[in-house]
Amino acid sequence: MNVDPLQGENKEESNEYVLSPEEEQKLIQLADTIISNWDKKVNLIEVIQGGQMAIVWKVHTEEGPFCLKRIHRPEKKALFSIHAQDYLAKKGTRVPGIIPNKNGELYTKHGPFLFVVYEWIEGRPFELTVTEDLQFIMRGLATFHIASVGYLPPPGVPVFKKLGRWPNHYIKRCQQMETWKLVAKQFPDDPFSQAYLTEIDVFIKEGIDTLRRLQESDYMNWVEQLGATPNLCHQDYGTGNTLLDLDQQIWVIDLDTVSYDLPIRDLRKMIIPLLDTTGVWNEEQFNIMIEAYESVAPLTSEQKQIMFIDMLFPYELYDVIRERYVRKSPMLVDELHGALEYERIKSRELNKLIHQV
Repeated sequence: MNVDPLQGENKEESNEYVLSPEEEQKLIQLADTIISNWDKKVNLIEVIQGGQMAIVWKVHTEEGPFCLKRIHRPEKKALFSIHAQDYLAKKGTRVPGIIPNKNGELYTKHGPFLFVVYEWIEGRPFELTVTEDLQFIMRGLATFHIASVGYLPPPGVPVFKKLGRWPNHYIKRCQQMETWKLVAKQFPDDPFSQAYLTEIDVFIKEGIDTLRRLQESDYMNWVEQLGATPNLCHQDYGTGNTLLDLDQQIWVIDLDTVSYDLPIRDLRKMIIPLLDTTGVWNEEQFNIMIEAYESVAPLTSEQKQIMFIDMLFPYELYDVIRERYVRKSPMLVDELHGALEYERIKSRELNKLIHQV
């Protein structure tokens, strides 16, 4: 099965935006111009992902297919991730290798953008309703975290890290939820806004309590321990950015957003949204994911407690509200009620776990 190796990026954009024939032809011409910087004899170019952000092409050559990508990140951030991917690939980690251009460079700059050519990975996406796939993808995450230890960007490439910044992230989000109350008051006839005003104070308080609990935990000690030899966090790990190849090996793809952080950040961003898809707390699924990860990279009791505390923060609710008031999406009040109920369920279950560790 042939799968786009970068399918996880901007999924909403790629699903909703359809290129016109003229736009597609322009992108093919652009790719033809860019790929001339590589020593490849091109037979065919396909646009895999268009739109305004990252652009992905499948370039067919006599050597086989390659992936050409226009990185949508600012140049300094792009360089951090490009060199990280090159480090991992050369170390033997299963991430697509970067193919240097004619000048031996990992990328070609064209206008304000960086373009990179990767190996094309054959494989299938994971199905997270299947226990074996769920275990596979979590073991793959643990392997990625361990393999990434030791990466240092070259001189002149800025370091990107979120280590130690979680308290500031909590504060900022709580402040935004307070500010959105002012916005909601401007819509007295909007059921979403009225429900928001009725319910949100409890969750802002939970966010503030979560900040206190994080500060009282072993969080800063762990941050300091990782200071000299941090691991990378993928930041967008999941079914869209992983593949199972024909040899039953997992590949991690689309490393554009990697940064240094505690590994449990990826666990939280993987586990909590997945459980939210059902509207209930699936304890069995939760345990399967944690146990699969720990079969490769065990966590201490203190580290688990930090993870459970971070999972308590109302991230999923925050995202629904931001969708309504920042992105101006026409969210239904039922979607808000669903997010509020999930946060209540999640809070009950996580508080039990915090007291058990």
